[in-house]
Amino acid sequence: MDKPYNRIVFGAPGTGKSYRLKVDAKVFGEHMERVTFHPNYSYAQFVGTYKPVMQRDGEIAYQYVPGPFIRMYVRAWKQKEVPHLLLIEEINRAAVAAVFGEMFQLLDRENGVSTYAVHTSEDVREYLARQFFGKPYVSCDEKEKVHCEEMRLPDNLYIWATMNSADQGVQPMDTAFKRRWDFEYIGIDKEEEKADFEIPLGTKEGMYLVSWNELRRKINQKLSDECRINEDKLLGPSNS
Repeated sequence: MDKPYNRIVFGAPGTGKSYRLKVDAKVFGEHMERVTFHPNYSYAQFVGTYKPVMQRDGEIAYQYVPGPFIRMYVRAWKQKEVPHLLLIEEINRAAVAAVFGEMFQLLDRENGVSTYAVHTSEDVREYLARQFFGKPYVSCDEKEKVHCEEMRLPDNLYIWATMNSADQGVQPMDTAFKRRWDFEYIGIDKEEEKADFEIPLGTKEGMYLVSWNELRRKINQKLSDECRINEDKLLGPSNS
């Protein structure tokens, strides 16, 4: 693929960030998972944690339940011949350093593979052993154990995200995290030709149709010139 492994598409709301990634993600087919970050989103939800799970006999047992990050990690390693995508919407709505935890170290890549490994905890190690080799960690040979003890992103796993460039309620993203991503900016008028439609307006003479892009440009001009409104508060072309 000619797209970056770690990619963030950013811009003002309504500029078509999600639409851009939706179109680009079609090449992955069913080999993708989408997740939306929010202020209460946590490491346990994104990576995984122990949870109570109902068993077939009706009893409750605790077991490791993976989040989307571990799920896609396992799927990508199991199907190395197929590209996989983890798509994160609104990545800066959550505290990304806390959500990724030690996994952010894996975002440093060489030819798609993580430059540095992350050593797994016992629960993750046990989960990976059963997923990759169908047996407990203690029953694995030395090579299999290493594969469970050290995590590295494979070269067929892509992580893409959308991000509002400036908006209320977003979390700051530190430089150490940002440098591991390729950023792609979409301006306020970048996708207007793909998102034009007509809307009805009423006057004393009656109803008539007007181009949405024509109307929003007039509104944005007034907001910018007279109200000194920043771009993130202006109207984008997308209505989705």
